[in-house]
Amino acid sequence: MTTFAVAGLQLEAPGGDNVELMEREIAAVVRRYPWLDMVVCPELVACGSNHKYAEAMPGPREQRFQEIAKRHKIWLLPGSVLEADGDRCYNTAPVIAPDGTVVARHRKLFPWSPYENGITPGDQHTVFDIPGVGRFGVLICYDMWFPEAVRALIWQGAEVILHPNLTSSIERDVEKAMIRAHAAQNQCYFFDVNLAGTMGVGESLIAGPGGEVIYQAGKGREIIPLKLDLNYLHDVRRHGWQNLGQPLKSFRDSQLRFPQYENGHDAEALRALGELRMPTRDEGR
Repeated sequence: MTTFAVAGLQLEAPGGDNVELMEREIAAVVRRYPWLDMVVCPELVACGSNHKYAEAMPGPREQRFQEIAKRHKIWLLPGSVLEADGDRCYNTAPVIAPDGTVVARHRKLFPWSPYENGITPGDQHTVFDIPGVGRFGVLICYDMWFPEAVRALIWQGAEVILHPNLTSSIERDVEKAMIRAHAAQNQCYFFDVNLAGTMGVGESLIAGPGGEVIYQAGKGREIIPLKLDLNYLHDVRRHGWQNLGQPLKSFRDSQLRFPQYENGHDAEALRALGELRMPTRDEGR
């Protein structure tokens, strides 16, 4: 039986430097649940969204997270941080192994435009392997709104999607529907961890490969320790959830072409929507 224990930390944190808070929370959860294999934190919990906190990677902040992972012998996804790279700034989530090695860095593919200003989009779909367990993929917040980004990870073999999130708006309810839909359509675990407190609305959600809700958090600080069963996931992919639909096999075996992806994403219907910009007070009246 292949199981893997992951704790989501739905933290309450203000904007700015929260690394010490995270260090205490990680130490506490590992002390309480010594069987944990991984800890996942929300988007931008470490530094907030102010560009003055951006650091190059590798850098001091990431190195501190490496030390934390090595000290506790856990896999660590410390949410995302602002990464300075020349004159560009990325929203980046490092993945750190129990020996302190950074095995992957995911740069957010779709900044939340027009609100998330000054963030350069990433251009790589991020997966990594945990030996003896399986393949994991990483998305950050708004990336989830694009089903192509999820399917790209599944196409590369991802079985678990890790999703550090920072949603503070009224659209959280539809995001929870998306999480379940992504999990069911792609027969994967979808492990979403949102920020709480003054910065986010909480309500983290972990869904299983049938789209079932494994856990739904409330709005405040919560610790979410769960054991993911990869054998169950493999059974769902082989036979369908409850021996029902097998969408990944149907997608694999289909001869359909998808012209919308063959020559870029532009199309007359989409072009007619106009430019992506901040709405104004007088529009739509």
